[in-house]
Amino acid sequence: MRHLASALLLSVLAMAATGCQGSDASAGTDPRAVGAPAAAVDEKPRSGETAWIGDTADFGGRAFGRRLRISVRSAVDPAIAIRPATSSRSVPAAGKRRIGVEVALVNVGGKPHDASGGKAWVSDGKGNRHPAVESGAITTGLPLKWNTLAVGEQVQGWLVFEVPESADIVKFHCTLGNSSVTWQLKHPPSR
Repeated sequence: MRHLASALLLSVLAMAATGCQGSDASAGTDPRAVGAPAAAVDEKPRSGETAWIGDTADFGGRAFGRRLRISVRSAVDPAIAIRPATSSRSVPAAGKRRIGVEVALVNVGGKPHDASGGKAWVSDGKGNRHPAVESGAITTGLPLKWNTLAVGEQVQGWLVFEVPESADIVKFHCTLGNSSVTWQLKHPPSR
């Protein structure tokens, strides 16, 4: 069982995912944590930069009042469904496995933010893209689900991706509008 222990940011993908909400006990003192004060924004990866598990990134523009702060918290490989194998949403296709990426989103803008316009996927060592699939709960938690986030509202959960059994998944990608951040699915080297 491959387990990519991680805390990373995710993107506004949530469009095809299914919901999980929870609280983050670690969001208090780490300036990179979801819900961190705006003064910490300069420490976050900028669009086009690479982030690591545990990093947080901001998406959107202040001028329009639409800004999401996304954190990638962890990843698991494989992601195991807790529903019976009779459900097509719980079993990968033949020759495939599923991986999960845990993300947290918080609306730090001045207006409600909807889930449309965001995309997320993982990529393997060869650069092949693997989009998220609809899934139920996995053994590590509930799926990410949301339609609209009110100002200050936070949601977290797991995005699930179906990938070839032999693929070496190395990155998680998120785009929203003109912003794009890539997370390495491993912990950062010493900083």
